[in-house]
Amino acid sequence: MIALTQSQGILLAIGGAIFVAVAGAILVLRGRSRDGSLDIPDAMRPGPSDPDLETPLLQKLQGWGLVLVLFFVVWMPAVWLAEPQRNLSQEQALLKDSIRRGSHMVELFSEENQGGVGCVQCHGSELQGSRILNTATGTPVLTPNLQTVCGGPYTGHNLIYGLNDIKTTIEQGRGQMPSWSIRYEGALGDQQVNDLINYVVSIQDEEQVPFEKNLCTNPEAVDAAVEEFLNGDPTKKPSPTDNVQF
Repeated sequence: MIALTQSQGILLAIGGAIFVAVAGAILVLRGRSRDGSLDIPDAMRPGPSDPDLETPLLQKLQGWGLVLVLFFVVWMPAVWLAEPQRNLSQEQALLKDSIRRGSHMVELFSEENQGGVGCVQCHGSELQGSRILNTATGTPVLTPNLQTVCGGPYTGHNLIYGLNDIKTTIEQGRGQMPSWSIRYEGALGDQQVNDLINYVVSIQDEEQVPFEKNLCTNPEAVDAAVEEFLNGDPTKKPSPTDNVQF
């Protein structure tokens, strides 16, 4: 046998250790090169699977769907709760505009007020009634106080038992008052007639026409007036052709 000195044995052991270390490093590097994907060109890499492609899109759609559902869950009740107040505000605004137009209509026609029809000529500047001449006899005639017309028979307007009677009087005329509706050869359309009615209702004297006796705004007052003055029979109302103040 070949005998090795101590120093030779140490050198041989160190050399072997170095060889093993180098060989191990080479094997590790070769293994990484085979298992890794960094060295594979992009065009040669396998594409993602269908689940990998579809799952993120599906989750995104589901997320947006949930957001949309939550939006409607909050938005629809909010709109539903606010809608009555919104409708009321719009109705009040429309009524206010109608009353404003009616206030101009009762005044005399002028260049500045071209919508005026001149109700004040017969019913007085405050629409509290006036005197005009009967065109047939030439005698003075008292015109009704329009600030109490909604009181109906309670305030001497024996032909009035509600808004429909006021509308009929304006449209068809009565006595010395001509018809004003285009339906009866007058000059006013339906909207203009309604504007006049809304204005007349708005100027009622609250002392003489309290709510309890306001036949224009209180249905119970209409029933009470029919019961008191007509013995509960609405057909007994005076006809527009009767000689009764409206």
